[in-house]
Amino acid sequence: MKNHGLKAKHLALVCLAPLALLANAANAANGIDAATMQKFDKVFSDFDTPKPALAVAMFRNQELVYQKAYGQASLEHKTPATIDTRFQVDTLAWEFIAFAALLLESQGMIALSDDVRKYLPELPARFDGITVDHLLSSTDGVAGYKVLQALAGWDGTGPGQHTAILQMLKQQKTLNFKPGAEFSPGGDSRFLLLARMVEVVSGQSFDDFCKNNIFVPLGMVNTVFLYDDNQLLENRAVPYRLVGEGVYKQDVGGRNAPGPTNLYSSIRDLSLWRTKLGSPALGGKAPASKMNQPIKLDGGVIIRDIARVSTYGQQHAGQERGISKKYQIGGVGGYASSIFSFPDHDDVSVVVLSSGLDYSGSYGMRLASVLLEKEFVEPLMIDYTKIKRVKVSPDQLARYAGTYWTAVRAVPARIYVEDGVLYYGRAGGAPGRELIPLGGARFQMKIDGDDHYFVEFVDGKKGREMLYSMGASDPVVFESYRPVTYADSELQQFTGTFHSEQLGSSFIISASKGVLSAHNPRVGQVDFKPLDADRFSGNKPFMGGVRFVRDGKNAVTGFRIIGDEARNLEFTKIGAPGA
Repeated sequence: MKNHGLKAKHLALVCLAPLALLANAANAANGIDAATMQKFDKVFSDFDTPKPALAVAMFRNQELVYQKAYGQASLEHKTPATIDTRFQVDTLAWEFIAFAALLLESQGMIALSDDVRKYLPELPARFDGITVDHLLSSTDGVAGYKVLQALAGWDGTGPGQHTAILQMLKQQKTLNFKPGAEFSPGGDSRFLLLARMVEVVSGQSFDDFCKNNIFVPLGMVNTVFLYDDNQLLENRAVPYRLVGEGVYKQDVGGRNAPGPTNLYSSIRDLSLWRTKLGSPALGGKAPASKMNQPIKLDGGVIIRDIARVSTYGQQHAGQERGISKKYQIGGVGGYASSIFSFPDHDDVSVVVLSSGLDYSGSYGMRLASVLLEKEFVEPLMIDYTKIKRVKVSPDQLARYAGTYWTAVRAVPARIYVEDGVLYYGRAGGAPGRELIPLGGARFQMKIDGDDHYFVEFVDGKKGREMLYSMGASDPVVFESYRPVTYADSELQQFTGTFHSEQLGSSFIISASKGVLSAHNPRVGQVDFKPLDADRFSGNKPFMGGVRFVRDGKNAVTGFRIIGDEARNLEFTKIGAPGA
């Protein structure tokens, strides 16, 4: 686990004692004794020096057992954080959008099998076949709006952005894949479509629907969707990024599109939400129960992605030290949010909100471990000396070695042999991790922590493939490729101005000192490294991979984006024949 306990001495701010703001009698009602409470508090002992805000709540059997706020909502003004301090919660907003749709379904106002165009007829005919279930399951095939915004060079802030995004999605010429046939690990446009559907069916704005059906009934007075990032919001934690030992600077990050995915809330409000799920105030048990159901492909296959959502409630279902765990983590700018729950062990759950961490989950897991230490069936760290190693010949190891690529996640990998040991690494990245042979072509990756990562080599349709998985997750498929290199003179064939009519955006591609780069004044620069013939990997997520397109005379006429959220989106070379 990461240690985020860094000192803030360079801020020269006075030390503040953490705010002991427990819900009334929560510890007594749940049998939490004083010694255990001290263990809880010790998890946050590094907040004895000034730091950005952190707020935490823990539950057992859906009852609050611990709730406190630490640090400062504003370092400049030395404003203490409280349990009513507001944080941008990023992906924790997803469950509210999902719940709104499931609440309508429980009321008989929609069916999960309904085509979304039944409620949004303005969507083009190519959206036919996308159901409500597909949107909840991330199997819809709609392009991801964040990638489209980045490629278009849009400023994602300001009022009306979510409406503009819906208009942009209508311009998508083809879906990324047939709805229900595949899972998209990064698709997020679906939430805007779901929110718009809720508006049409309910006759209310999405904000008002949530207020009337969730926030007001529960007394969640600090929870609000921001439709304008410039709107004044009282009691908001200022987001910070650690830039040196004890030195912070403000960081609002790329932000979410203002609207249904831009939710601010407090730990007190999220505690009300978690303790009341399934109550009559929130429509009874039906919508809450469905939140825990696994998502599936149309053929009924349960989706077990390595890290992304796997339930209707938009959480990932996995394992922690041998016991079942569900979680969701998010972050934007200096904000970081996380929720962990252990449904088979008194439903112990922890929510952590922060305005100064890259990742807030380490605090949540350490807190949950106080109650669960005797429940874990595996150690905190895997003892790799106890794993039986199977001898593999040097010739066989050499056959596995090579370069691999996963198009959906746009990640290159390198498998290599050193001193008779196989290693997994990122192409052109840091030193690799040892692969321990388990038998056949299956290996376990040696990595700190309790998570079990596996690599298996198989023969695919196009050659050797590498299957990368964690625990019992679905494998991420890497295809092998033969790397190529291009001389400066050869890179010139890929240069020019390339335009996307769909996005109204252009990139100038140039070559200098052996590096191919794409430039857009609103986006900045993306540098590419060659993979194989005509295919390159990029150093920005929205352009993680591109493949150049040629005509019958072998001249480059354009390129297509390779990646999950904008599959095969094409840019045409200006001046090319037929352009």
